[in-house]
Amino acid sequence: FECSEGALAAWLRRGEIDATPITCEPFSIPKFKNILTEIRGITNSNPEYLIPHLQSLCAQAGVAVVFTKEFPKLPVSGATRWLSPNKALIQLSLRYKTNDHLWFTFFHEAGHIILHGKKEIFLDGNPNNEEVREKEANDFSRNFLISPADYASFQKSWNKSSKEIVAFSTKIGIAPGIVVGRLQHDKVAAYHHHNDLKQKLIWSVQG
Repeated sequence: FECSEGALAAWLRRGEIDATPITCEPFSIPKFKNILTEIRGITNSNPEYLIPHLQSLCAQAGVAVVFTKEFPKLPVSGATRWLSPNKALIQLSLRYKTNDHLWFTFFHEAGHIILHGKKEIFLDGNPNNEEVREKEANDFSRNFLISPADYASFQKSWNKSSKEIVAFSTKIGIAPGIVVGRLQHDKVAAYHHHNDLKQKLIWSVQG
């Protein structure tokens, strides 16, 4: 984990600057949880529609979401912090540039907002993070996207075909790439299998 403190400070500051003009309603856990359910249901949408919709929905619950390109020597996928008692910030880097990583990171950061306090900064990818809280955020993301019961049932019946992955993802209402990412992470599927089901993400402005 090679991380430049200067790059990290600049990246975090960029997120704060981008979040400043985002008008948010006061933070509400119940509203945010409802919005997360709605967001989960649109994970298969076109990114050009999805990202502004994601930002708009989260702002209604007091959460600003910004996308900041990863800086050199800064292997961070996302960060969560509070800009005020009523405004949280989720900052995403699109580090891995596929939708499975995007959504796991987003819901991981959302887990920090729901489960943990307002005084700390959480950096996804930082080995100095408190292990217990990172596990809690990981579990929140994993189980929010795919319930343990649904996942266990699918694993028992899956015959390693892409068609079954698509059918399962349609049944539970998420993007198939998320299912692929979960299977690969759990070493149920090889990392080079079913990647055609993942949605690739690129920055609209290169630089």
